Amino acid sequence: MTRRAFLLSSAALPLGCALRSGGAAATKPVRAPAVGQSWRYAKLSGYSGKLIEHQIDEVASIGATVEIKSRSEQPENSKKRSWLAQELGAGQAKPAALPGEVQQPWGEVLVDPHWEQVQAYESPIPLWPRELRPGWSSIFTTNYRTQPNDEGRWWQQDMKAHAWESVSVPAGRFTALRFTNLINFRDADPGRRDCVRKETVWFAPEIGRWVIRDSSGTYYYTNSYDDTQAAESAFRWELASFT
Repeated sequence: MTRRAFLLSSAALPLGCALRSGGAAATKPVRAPAVGQSWRYAKLSGYSGKLIEHQIDEVASIGATVEIKSRSEQPENSKKRSWLAQELGAGQAKPAALPGEVQQPWGEVLVDPHWEQVQAYESPIPLWPRELRPGWSSIFTTNYRTQPNDEGRWWQQDMKAHAWESVSVPAGRFTALRFTNLINFRDADPGRRDCVRKETVWFAPEIGRWVIRDSSGTYYYTNSYDDTQAAESAFRWELASFT
């Protein structure tokens, strides 16, 4: 199923990243989207810090919605060919397409590929604080679907802006607004209950996207005998370059 069909059907800091807190910064305008803008991220394991892949997000079209296509490039050390592939002359693996993102309007996500499954929201969720200032907060409640014919599932997201900070990542140093998301939701898997997701994000207005994004989640098994909390996959994205 294409991303467009889905939309129409659905209506801790690792080493090397230095942060420095600062006072209130003058609010900068958020860079407007333009076709061809792109952001390249190093996607790391939130548990080990190991590089998983490079993810490239690129603005593909702007109209009633802003569509961002994504692709994955594996780290160089994972591209080494086996002796058999070398003997047969097989080429390197090509970049793989990833599910895309749809915003409506810019800064409000309608189709979100960020989680384990692509999610389509009944009403858009802000990707960053609507007011870029420390102390701003708001709670957003909607329903989401992971398949066009699914019933809507409850989603409540508590977003809070904390501070402007100077952030150093492979792409350079940026002044970014650190904010957090605390999300309570009903999982598409009926075997999961009491589901919670947490994020810490550093958003840089000058690039129109985040420079660091940390995401993790926990849940309990519905029929668990020992009531042990389980963890979703955890990831960290660090900006490597942008255009």
